[in-house]
Amino acid sequence: MKIEIVPAILSKTPSDYHKKFKAVEPYTDWIQIDIVDNKFARNLTVGPKVIASFRTLKKLEIQLMVDYIEDWVDPFVKIGRKANIRRIVVPCESSRDPLGTIYHIRRHGIEVGFSLNPDTPTSRLQHIIDKLDTVLLLSVYPGFSGQHFVYGVLKKIEELRIMKPDVVIEVDGGIEPGTARKCAEMGANILVSGSFIFENATIEGETYHEKVKKALDTLKQDVQGPAPLN
Repeated sequence: MKIEIVPAILSKTPSDYHKKFKAVEPYTDWIQIDIVDNKFARNLTVGPKVIASFRTLKKLEIQLMVDYIEDWVDPFVKIGRKANIRRIVVPCESSRDPLGTIYHIRRHGIEVGFSLNPDTPTSRLQHIIDKLDTVLLLSVYPGFSGQHFVYGVLKKIEELRIMKPDVVIEVDGGIEPGTARKCAEMGANILVSGSFIFENATIEGETYHEKVKKALDTLKQDVQGPAPLN
């Protein structure tokens, strides 16, 4: 099974967003953009206006970490074609009308996923998992990058595979060499990484672009290379 590494951009300012986007754009097919409203989680990021201002041929996944989904879905649906938004992921915890949200997003030709916080059981998705394009498991608590990986997510991968064997599973948070391999071995399809790629002081390189590329390559090697000797 091919494992996809997707870089995640969490930015408070347009300049930081553009810096990270330009650095990673040549080396990936998908880019995840984290949107936080300072209510669902204690952080505030750029919003749809900034996303729409930056044209790209890369496929964007918008991960909403927001309290009132209804206020945030439509602004991204409206810029979907302009910004090349291919998937919107919404938090299970703040979804008041899951089926309505799924049908509304898909009606505009955009894939839809639901995310689960580390403390939210997979059983919350039992009644809608057949209607989702992807399930995103947060392996850190939402809002800030650079947190430690919550290992309980590995069990959730297994639970989702039993619930729906062909479901596409993303794992997001604390993805670095070691945790990336563990998630891949448990059956995750997509691994989303932010701080390891964009804020990694241990990666050497003459330019920021070079460091970002090396970080991405390191993660790819971790999930595709030979298993380490015990």
